[in-house]
Amino acid sequence: MRLVLVCLLVLASCGQRVVAVRDDWLGTLALYSVEYEVHRDRHSIVEARPVVVSSAEGTSYAVLLNVRRRDANAPKIERVTSGTIPLNYVLYDRKRTHCIDGCQKAEVGAIHLSKQSFRLAAQTGLPLRIWGLRARYQGTVPAEAFANVLSHGAPDD
Repeated sequence: MRLVLVCLLVLASCGQRVVAVRDDWLGTLALYSVEYEVHRDRHSIVEARPVVVSSAEGTSYAVLLNVRRRDANAPKIERVTSGTIPLNYVLYDRKRTHCIDGCQKAEVGAIHLSKQSFRLAAQTGLPLRIWGLRARYQGTVPAEAFANVLSHGAPDD
């Protein structure tokens, strides 16, 4: 039943810029933007989506990253910076196959941000330099992605 509810939420959100997902088991509400492609070259694709997760314990701000490679080498992110400023990147999963836009190897993770950094990114965007073992990726998460999430009821704590 829960899977059906999530699928209905995703289908209902097609064409919208922000998706809201409530998890009654965890007591959380997640607001996240659609994915924005921030880097693409012959061998790789990087997509990002800002997210705000609220619960009784507080609110967390992050950018979810999905880094995919189209060649034999899987991505392996070592660090993420914005210019020369190190960002708090946490690996969540490495997938052997990720069949979107052709089958690829993928790494998914999150860049955890402070509330102030998230709000600043809603005005300026977030330039990223992603340092990988096998490649480097560069791009910017647009300001509108952060602003859209904040405009859909992200709490003010």
